[in-house]
Amino acid sequence: METGDIQFRTAAIGGFLKQDVLDYIEKANREHNQRLEELEQTLAEVQAERDELRERAALLEKEGLERRSRIDQLSAKINTLSAQLTQKNKALEEAQGESKLQDELQGELSEQMSALKERLAKAERAAQAYEAIKDRTAGIELDAHCRAQAVEAAAQVQVEKTKREVEQWIAKVQESYDRMRSDIDATISHASGELERVRHSMEHLTEEFCVHDDALKGILRTYQASVDHKAPLPPEEG
Repeated sequence: METGDIQFRTAAIGGFLKQDVLDYIEKANREHNQRLEELEQTLAEVQAERDELRERAALLEKEGLERRSRIDQLSAKINTLSAQLTQKNKALEEAQGESKLQDELQGELSEQMSALKERLAKAERAAQAYEAIKDRTAGIELDAHCRAQAVEAAAQVQVEKTKREVEQWIAKVQESYDRMRSDIDATISHASGELERVRHSMEHLTEEFCVHDDALKGILRTYQASVDHKAPLPPEEG
């Protein structure tokens, strides 16, 4: 029976019976204490749920910071790989310039060899001229012949020496160019693979951020609703 339903009995001499009034006060106090305990328990439950929501929000915020840090690291790695790729491209351009220079030098050497061959042809013609006049004097013939052989031998030696040096130099340059080209191709391939892997990682992280953002918004909405509707204030005591 509620306290409002109690009917006080009238005393013999004016007013109500004291015991009825005391019973009413005691019952009202019990009901008030019981209601107060229920409200305190409800408040404790709301506070516990609020603390749990705060902890979950803090955890999600920490995870978000860690993922942002990872994105920053991946961005720095991308910048480093891009710089390396730029350097390799520059080295490739330099190697191509060196190859062009090699072609130019080879052309110059070919011209020098042609000049040496022409000199050798002239020496051969001179030897033939000496041979034509050998009948004039034995001394002139012998001298001309020796000189022609000397010129021819010297020219031939010079041609062979120059040819060997050019071939060796060209072989070394070609070997260096091939090795550099192979290293650059491998580096470019590796850098391209790394950039593709980093791009996939960043796409995956972006998707995770979207999921956690939605979860955090839901938690905040639940927390706000709990604070607004689930925690009534205890009644004021008269």
